[in-house]
Amino acid sequence: MASLTLTKHHGLGNDFLVVFDLDVPDPPALARTVCDRRTGIGADGLLIGSTAPGHAARMQLINADGSHAEMSGNGIRCFAQALFMRGLGGSLSILTGAGPRTVEVSASAAG
Repeated sequence: MASLTLTKHHGLGNDFLVVFDLDVPDPPALARTVCDRRTGIGADGLLIGSTAPGHAARMQLINADGSHAEMSGNGIRCFAQALFMRGLGGSLSILTGAGPRTVEVSASAAG
């Protein structure tokens, strides 16, 4: 069985699971499984990160029901936090289904 590394992030009332460089045949099925609040980890959606030339990363959002979404404000906040945890910061261009979005990421003194 292959392993999968997910991180869970909370952003202003929403929670998302983030995974980078996902290699599974059916990402919507994975989202339905891991986002289920009774039988999975539980989340509003799955954010899949990958490389995107000219950008810090590409963010693909799959809702908990397996449907795709172009963009989520709270989702991109969570995704930016995941990028920060991977060592990225400052002004980051993130490619989304709604086009590129720029976020500012910096360390905070608050928990």
